[in-house]
Amino acid sequence: MLTLHKDLVKFLYVLTVGTLGLGITGCSESEKATTLQPHIIMVTDFGEVGMHLYDDTPIHRDNFLKLAQEGFFNGMAFHRVINNFMVQVGDPRTKDQYPAQDTSAADGPGYTLQAEFSDQHVHRRGVIGAARWGDEQNPERRSSGSQFYVVTGRPISVAKLDSMEQVRTGMLRGELLTEWQTATESGQFTGGFSDYLAQHPVKDYKYPAKDKTTYLTDGGAPWLDFTYTVFGEVTQGMEVIDQIEATPVFGGSWPKSPIRIQEMRVLTSTN
Repeated sequence: MLTLHKDLVKFLYVLTVGTLGLGITGCSESEKATTLQPHIIMVTDFGEVGMHLYDDTPIHRDNFLKLAQEGFFNGMAFHRVINNFMVQVGDPRTKDQYPAQDTSAADGPGYTLQAEFSDQHVHRRGVIGAARWGDEQNPERRSSGSQFYVVTGRPISVAKLDSMEQVRTGMLRGELLTEWQTATESGQFTGGFSDYLAQHPVKDYKYPAKDKTTYLTDGGAPWLDFTYTVFGEVTQGMEVIDQIEATPVFGGSWPKSPIRIQEMRVLTSTN
Protein backbone atom coordinates (compact mmCIF):
# COMPACT_ATOMS: atom_id res chain seq x y z
CA MET A 1 0.00 0.00 0.00
CA LEU A 2 1.29 3.44 -0.86
CA THR A 3 1.58 5.30 2.41
CA LEU A 4 3.09 8.47 3.73
CA HIS A 5 6.82 8.56 4.23
CA LYS A 6 7.56 6.98 7.63
CA ASP A 7 9.13 10.17 8.99
CA LEU A 8 6.02 12.12 8.01
CA VAL A 9 3.84 9.54 9.74
CA LYS A 10 5.82 10.04 12.94
CA PHE A 11 5.49 13.81 12.51
CA LEU A 12 1.78 13.36 11.91
CA TYR A 13 1.43 11.53 15.22
CA VAL A 14 3.21 14.31 17.10
CA LEU A 15 1.07 16.99 15.47
CA THR A 16 -2.25 15.26 16.00
CA VAL A 17 -2.04 14.70 19.74
CA GLY A 18 -2.07 17.07 22.67
CA THR A 19 -2.78 20.66 21.71
CA LEU A 20 -4.81 19.76 18.61
CA GLY A 21 -7.87 18.81 20.64
CA LEU A 22 -10.46 20.86 18.76
CA GLY A 23 -12.65 18.83 16.42
CA ILE A 24 -14.42 20.01 13.29
CA THR A 25 -18.02 20.74 14.16
CA GLY A 26 -19.32 21.60 10.71
CA CYS A 27 -18.58 23.29 7.40
CA SER A 28 -16.83 26.62 7.69
CA GLU A 29 -17.87 29.68 5.72
CA SER A 30 -14.96 29.17 3.32
CA GLU A 31 -16.17 25.65 2.55
CA LYS A 32 -19.71 26.86 1.93
CA ALA A 33 -18.61 29.75 -0.27
CA THR A 34 -16.75 27.79 -2.94
CA THR A 35 -17.82 28.65 -6.48
CA LEU A 36 -15.67 26.08 -8.27
CA GLN A 37 -17.61 23.74 -10.50
CA PRO A 38 -17.06 19.97 -10.23
CA HIS A 39 -15.53 18.10 -13.15
CA ILE A 40 -16.39 14.71 -11.67
CA ILE A 41 -19.02 13.27 -9.37
CA MET A 42 -17.63 10.39 -7.33
CA VAL A 43 -20.55 8.14 -6.40
CA THR A 44 -19.77 6.13 -3.24
CA ASP A 45 -21.73 3.75 -1.06
CA PHE A 46 -22.28 6.69 1.30
CA GLY A 47 -23.30 9.30 -1.27
CA GLU A 48 -21.98 11.60 -3.98
CA VAL A 49 -18.89 13.82 -3.88
CA GLY A 50 -18.22 16.64 -6.38
CA MET A 51 -14.56 17.02 -7.37
CA HIS A 52 -12.89 19.98 -9.09
CA LEU A 53 -9.47 19.42 -10.71
CA TYR A 54 -6.88 22.20 -10.93
CA ASP A 55 -5.67 23.45 -14.30
CA ASP A 56 -2.16 24.16 -12.99
CA THR A 57 -1.57 20.46 -12.27
CA PRO A 58 -2.31 19.24 -15.82
CA ILE A 59 -0.48 15.91 -15.57
CA HIS A 60 -2.58 14.77 -12.60
CA ARG A 61 -5.75 16.41 -13.93
CA ASP A 62 -5.62 14.74 -17.33
CA ASN A 63 -4.65 11.37 -15.89
CA PHE A 64 -7.49 11.45 -13.36
CA LEU A 65 -10.04 12.41 -16.02
CA LYS A 66 -8.79 9.63 -18.31
CA LEU A 67 -9.04 6.97 -15.62
CA ALA A 68 -12.47 8.20 -14.54
CA GLN A 69 -13.77 8.15 -18.12
CA GLU A 70 -12.49 4.60 -18.55
CA GLY A 71 -14.29 3.42 -15.38
CA PHE A 72 -10.94 2.53 -13.80
CA PHE A 73 -12.03 3.55 -10.28
CA ASN A 74 -15.43 1.82 -10.34
CA GLY A 75 -15.66 -0.84 -7.63
CA MET A 76 -12.55 0.19 -5.70
CA ALA A 77 -12.75 0.35 -1.91
CA PHE A 78 -11.32 2.98 0.43
CA HIS A 79 -8.32 1.25 1.97
CA ARG A 80 -6.86 3.91 4.28
CA VAL A 81 -9.13 5.82 6.63
CA ILE A 82 -7.41 7.82 9.38
CA ASN A 83 -9.53 9.95 11.68
CA ASN A 84 -8.70 13.68 11.67
CA PHE A 85 -6.36 13.19 8.73
CA MET A 86 -7.63 11.75 5.42
CA VAL A 87 -9.37 8.99 3.46
CA GLN A 88 -7.54 7.20 0.63
CA VAL A 89 -8.68 5.10 -2.34
CA GLY A 90 -7.45 4.07 -5.78
CA ASP A 91 -5.85 0.62 -5.41
CA PRO A 92 -7.43 -1.67 -8.07
CA ARG A 93 -6.64 -4.78 -6.02
CA THR A 94 -9.40 -3.77 -3.61
CA LYS A 95 -11.95 -4.63 -6.30
CA ASP A 96 -11.32 -8.36 -5.82
CA GLN A 97 -9.65 -8.60 -2.41
CA TYR A 98 -10.81 -6.96 0.81
CA PRO A 99 -8.66 -6.33 2.66
CA ALA A 100 -6.13 -6.71 -0.13
CA GLN A 101 -3.45 -9.24 0.79
CA ASP A 102 -0.54 -7.26 -0.59
CA THR A 103 -0.66 -3.50 -1.02
CA SER A 104 3.10 -3.00 -0.94
CA ALA A 105 3.69 -3.90 -4.59
CA ALA A 106 3.31 -1.56 -7.54
CA ASP A 107 -0.29 -0.52 -7.87
CA GLY A 108 -2.69 0.99 -10.30
CA PRO A 109 -2.35 1.52 -14.03
CA GLY A 110 1.32 0.52 -14.14
CA TYR A 111 2.93 3.96 -14.11
CA THR A 112 3.67 6.89 -11.83
CA LEU A 113 3.28 10.62 -12.42
CA GLN A 114 5.77 13.46 -12.29
CA ALA A 115 5.25 15.55 -9.17
CA GLU A 116 3.49 18.90 -9.59
CA PHE A 117 4.19 20.73 -6.34
CA SER A 118 2.84 24.24 -5.95
CA ASP A 119 2.90 26.85 -3.22
CA GLN A 120 -0.59 27.77 -4.47
CA HIS A 121 -2.14 24.53 -3.20
CA VAL A 122 -1.74 23.50 0.42
CA HIS A 123 -3.22 20.54 2.27
CA ARG A 124 -6.24 22.29 3.71
CA ARG A 125 -9.40 20.39 4.54
CA GLY A 126 -11.18 19.11 1.43
CA VAL A 127 -8.30 19.06 -1.04
CA ILE A 128 -7.45 16.02 -3.17
CA GLY A 129 -3.85 14.81 -3.22
CA ALA A 130 -1.87 12.04 -4.88
CA ALA A 131 -0.44 9.23 -2.75
CA ARG A 132 3.12 8.10 -3.39
CA TRP A 133 5.94 5.89 -2.19
CA GLY A 134 8.32 7.24 0.46
CA ASP A 135 11.45 9.21 -0.30
CA GLU A 136 13.91 6.31 0.08
CA GLN A 137 12.54 4.37 -2.90
CA ASN A 138 11.05 7.42 -4.62
CA PRO A 139 13.52 10.33 -4.39
CA GLU A 140 11.73 12.23 -7.17
CA ARG A 141 8.50 12.00 -5.14
CA ARG A 142 6.54 10.79 -8.13
CA SER A 143 2.84 10.23 -7.55
CA SER A 144 0.90 7.00 -7.77
CA GLY A 145 -0.88 6.59 -11.08
CA SER A 146 -4.23 6.14 -9.37
CA GLN A 147 -4.20 6.30 -5.56
CA PHE A 148 -5.51 9.57 -4.15
CA TYR A 149 -6.66 10.94 -0.82
CA VAL A 150 -9.04 13.62 0.45
CA VAL A 151 -7.80 15.60 3.44
CA THR A 152 -10.12 15.91 6.42
CA GLY A 153 -7.89 17.12 9.25
CA ARG A 154 -8.74 19.42 12.13
CA PRO A 155 -7.90 23.03 13.02
CA ILE A 156 -4.16 23.60 13.37
CA SER A 157 -2.62 25.68 16.14
CA VAL A 158 -0.55 28.80 15.47
CA ALA A 159 2.46 27.11 17.06
CA LYS A 160 2.22 24.13 14.72
CA LEU A 161 1.93 26.39 11.68
CA ASP A 162 4.97 28.33 12.86
CA SER A 163 6.90 25.06 13.05
CA MET A 164 5.80 24.11 9.53
CA GLU A 165 7.02 27.47 8.22
CA GLN A 166 10.41 26.69 9.75
CA VAL A 167 10.37 23.28 8.06
CA ARG A 168 9.59 24.90 4.71
CA THR A 169 12.41 27.41 5.18
CA GLY A 170 14.76 24.50 5.86
CA MET A 171 13.56 22.78 2.68
CA LEU A 172 14.29 25.91 0.64
CA ARG A 173 17.78 26.12 2.12
CA GLY A 174 18.29 22.46 1.31
CA GLU A 175 17.29 23.06 -2.29
CA LEU A 176 19.77 25.94 -2.45
CA LEU A 177 22.49 23.69 -1.02
CA THR A 178 21.87 21.23 -3.84
CA GLU A 179 22.11 24.07 -6.35
CA TRP A 180 25.42 25.17 -4.83
CA GLN A 181 26.83 21.64 -4.98
CA THR A 182 25.85 21.35 -8.64
CA ALA A 183 27.35 24.76 -9.42
CA THR A 184 30.66 23.95 -7.72
CA GLU A 185 30.93 20.52 -9.37
CA SER A 186 30.42 22.09 -12.80
CA GLY A 187 32.88 24.90 -12.07
CA GLN A 188 30.22 27.60 -12.36
CA PHE A 189 30.84 28.69 -8.75
CA THR A 190 34.04 28.52 -6.72
CA GLY A 191 33.05 29.90 -3.32
CA GLY A 192 31.67 28.23 -0.22
CA PHE A 193 27.99 27.72 0.55
CA SER A 194 27.87 30.86 2.73
CA ASP A 195 29.08 32.86 -0.27
CA TYR A 196 26.44 31.26 -2.48
CA LEU A 197 23.79 31.93 0.15
CA ALA A 198 24.82 35.57 0.30
CA GLN A 199 24.26 35.86 -3.44
CA HIS A 200 21.00 33.86 -3.35
CA PRO A 201 19.39 34.75 -0.01
CA VAL A 202 16.55 32.53 1.24
CA LYS A 203 13.76 34.39 2.98
CA ASP A 204 11.98 32.75 5.90
CA TYR A 205 8.88 31.10 4.50
CA LYS A 206 5.51 32.38 5.67
CA TYR A 207 2.13 30.95 4.71
CA PRO A 208 -0.07 33.43 2.84
CA ALA A 209 -2.68 34.95 5.15
CA LYS A 210 -5.55 33.11 3.44
CA ASP A 211 -3.88 29.71 3.85
CA LYS A 212 -3.00 30.40 7.47
CA THR A 213 -6.59 31.44 8.23
CA THR A 214 -7.92 28.32 6.51
CA TYR A 215 -5.63 26.05 8.51
CA LEU A 216 -6.59 27.75 11.77
CA THR A 217 -10.35 27.56 11.13
CA ASP A 218 -10.98 24.60 8.78
CA GLY A 219 -7.89 22.52 9.43
CA GLY A 220 -5.90 20.21 7.22
CA ALA A 221 -2.53 18.47 7.04
CA PRO A 222 0.22 21.09 6.57
CA TRP A 223 3.01 18.54 7.19
CA LEU A 224 2.33 17.22 3.66
CA ASP A 225 2.75 20.60 1.98
CA PHE A 226 5.30 20.90 -0.85
CA THR A 227 6.12 17.16 -0.80
CA TYR A 228 2.83 15.65 -2.04
CA THR A 229 0.94 16.85 -5.11
CA VAL A 230 -2.42 18.54 -4.50
CA PHE A 231 -4.43 18.47 -7.73
CA GLY A 232 -8.04 19.23 -6.84
CA GLU A 233 -10.66 19.77 -4.17
CA VAL A 234 -14.08 18.66 -3.06
CA THR A 235 -16.76 21.14 -4.11
CA GLN A 236 -19.79 19.33 -2.68
CA GLY A 237 -20.45 16.31 -0.51
CA MET A 238 -17.72 16.85 2.08
CA GLU A 239 -20.17 15.38 4.59
CA VAL A 240 -19.85 12.09 2.68
CA ILE A 241 -16.07 12.18 3.16
CA ASP A 242 -16.62 12.88 6.86
CA GLN A 243 -18.92 9.87 7.08
CA ILE A 244 -16.30 7.66 5.44
CA GLU A 245 -13.66 9.01 7.81
CA ALA A 246 -15.83 8.18 10.82
CA THR A 247 -16.37 4.54 9.88
CA PRO A 248 -14.87 1.91 12.25
CA VAL A 249 -11.55 0.46 11.07
CA PHE A 250 -9.40 -2.57 11.77
CA GLY A 251 -6.17 -2.20 13.77
CA GLY A 252 -4.55 -0.52 10.80
CA SER A 253 -6.65 1.78 8.66
CA TRP A 254 -8.93 -0.57 6.66
CA PRO A 255 -12.65 0.10 7.20
CA LYS A 256 -14.24 -2.95 8.82
CA SER A 257 -16.82 -3.02 6.04
CA PRO A 258 -15.79 -2.04 2.50
CA ILE A 259 -16.88 1.38 1.27
CA ARG A 260 -16.68 1.45 -2.50
CA ILE A 261 -16.70 3.86 -5.40
CA GLN A 262 -19.73 2.87 -7.45
CA GLU A 263 -18.83 5.08 -10.38
CA MET A 264 -17.08 8.28 -11.43
CA ARG A 265 -19.35 10.50 -13.53
CA VAL A 266 -17.32 12.90 -15.66
CA LEU A 267 -19.38 16.10 -16.05
CA THR A 268 -17.00 18.13 -18.19
CA SER A 269 -13.44 18.22 -19.37
CA THR A 270 -11.12 21.07 -18.39
CA ASN A 271 -10.36 21.95 -22.01
